[in-house]
Amino acid sequence: MKLKTLCSAALVATVLFGSASAAFAEDGDATKLTSEGTIKYVEDDTVNPPVDPENPEEPVDPTTPVIPNENGGPLAVDAVTKLDFMTQKAVTTDQTYFAKQIEVFKEGVSDGTRGNYVQVTDKRLASETTPRTAWTLSAKMTQQFTSDSVVLGGATLTYTNPYIDGAGADAQKPVLGASASNFTLDESGNSVNVMGTADGTTGFGTWTIEFGSSAGVNGAEDTTGTPNGADANLIENGSISLFVPGNTVKTATEFTGKVLWTVAATPIS
Repeated sequence: MKLKTLCSAALVATVLFGSASAAFAEDGDATKLTSEGTIKYVEDDTVNPPVDPENPEEPVDPTTPVIPNENGGPLAVDAVTKLDFMTQKAVTTDQTYFAKQIEVFKEGVSDGTRGNYVQVTDKRLASETTPRTAWTLSAKMTQQFTSDSVVLGGATLTYTNPYIDGAGADAQKPVLGASASNFTLDESGNSVNVMGTADGTTGFGTWTIEFGSSAGVNGAEDTTGTPNGADANLIENGSISLFVPGNTVKTATEFTGKVLWTVAATPIS
């Protein structure tokens, strides 16, 4: 029993002195000992709500004309806006119509008008085996303006006055594509690189590209478009336009065109 007691005491002493030695090795002072905290991240694949393109820290209601993406992901096109060229007279001469500016709502209350926009979020994480990569947002017309079997042949969409903003750090801000300051989409399905990054060191966060912006946001003038004083169906000085050839046959119905916006892990060009 005596031998067992001595052994137990020696074991306790070894544990105590061993712990103290470890503390001394780490801090070099018996009066100090450091504690640690850890956190581990995984990629977030939840849906990203639409935000105000001119105040990107503020969410907007996901109601028309803002069309949210119901699918989430670490790299996603979060939202687009529906282009409204309203009701026009079927004249026989070439016409260019500007899209109506959009009204945004926050918790059911109007917060004024904005230019039509597209929103992208990059939440991808680098790992020990997989680095972050660049990304590019591209656009192409996937359906010419059509009503049943009637097509507005030769109709084109032109985008101007792009304005990029976001809730992310300025150093992470994506850039315009080489042809994105003024580009046209047509029924050929031509694709245009609109905004993105050159490599994976930038682009993290939520970003919007607005076509036309309110006065004072990206210049002194309002470039979202203004209703014509005599005809509210006509918008003047907008930033997204629809050109329709005069000799194209029309019908007394609504025509719909479609533009596909795609974000892919490739460098902007």
